[in-house]
Amino acid sequence: MDLLAPTLDPHCHEAAHLPEAAFRPFGIKAIARGKASCPVVESRVGTFRFGVLRRFGRATVARRRLLVVAPMAGGYPVLLRDLLTALLSELDEVFITDWPDSRYVPKSVGTFGLGDNILHVEAMIRAVGPASHVVAVCQGVVPALAATALLSAAGDATVPQSLTLVGGPADPMANPSRVVRLLRERPLAWFEKNVIEKVENLYPGRGRRIYSRSHQLETFSAYALRHMIEKRELFWKSLFDDGEDPVRFPFVSLCWSLMDIPAELLLGMVRDVFQRDCLAKSNLHAGGRRVELRAIARTALATIEGEEDDISAPGQTSAAHALCPGIPQDLRRKLMLRDSGHFALFHGSKARSIVVPAILELIEASGRRTTHMPARLAS
Repeated sequence: MDLLAPTLDPHCHEAAHLPEAAFRPFGIKAIARGKASCPVVESRVGTFRFGVLRRFGRATVARRRLLVVAPMAGGYPVLLRDLLTALLSELDEVFITDWPDSRYVPKSVGTFGLGDNILHVEAMIRAVGPASHVVAVCQGVVPALAATALLSAAGDATVPQSLTLVGGPADPMANPSRVVRLLRERPLAWFEKNVIEKVENLYPGRGRRIYSRSHQLETFSAYALRHMIEKRELFWKSLFDDGEDPVRFPFVSLCWSLMDIPAELLLGMVRDVFQRDCLAKSNLHAGGRRVELRAIARTALATIEGEEDDISAPGQTSAAHALCPGIPQDLRRKLMLRDSGHFALFHGSKARSIVVPAILELIEASGRRTTHMPARLAS
């Protein structure tokens, strides 16, 4: 059995029994709008085989629906809380893909590889419904872009009206970062042998193969130490937390709270995205279907990158424009955050004051199909 092969159905009755310990709460009860405080209602609107679709809504008629596709790369989706609250201050209804800690997912639920990740995001977009908008962050860029392509090729009514890609590896070879080079220099067998382990019997996921949080802590510690020594982004954000709620959800706590991810997802990302560059080469499959990015034609596309991003280096995300030739020019946007690293793209003052307005502008443009592009969004 190929452990990297996807399980076709993203739905599974066993997923309904995922314990709350598999997730981290967002703690969003209200958001500020000017001087007023608006209550926010959180609900679980979809339970899938390996994840939950959460909805955050205000007590108004929802005019624009937006789905945030969180990465399943080690950090809990609550890492995107700052971005989520900023979007909620402008939109009435925001959804997010909430991925569980694999340690708590029973082995009987099945494996979860890159193909499954894509199929889950596709199913979640369908669940949100027609005329929706999608924002994908970091490694969430790959499944969101692929799912949009599958929906477009099928002529599905729920094809996103707009898609904003934020700091992710649409084409990691467009500008290989240190992370990409490290992932490419070792064979897949090395990762199998050195970073994959099984869940202990004490947990619901006993026997499941995972890339554990302990291994991730080693990697992230080395990354953070380099930032501290060189006084880069993590150094400054640790000293001056510019998050929306730094008391209850401090940036340091969000970054260092890591979860176990499925072994097959890690191995699939390493093999198909970073080593073989399958998405860019139209050689990625999910559920027996080839992902053809050229099929995307009705979805407005924006790419947002950090000038000093050392995880998804500048060029990796904006490469999506060349990979999606079917999108009209008036439905394209590029934004480069000057003097910004990876984390500023979704956490802090720049995310709230620059990234969110850019997302909102694309949403508006996707409705009016204007050829005008404000100077602040020029690359």
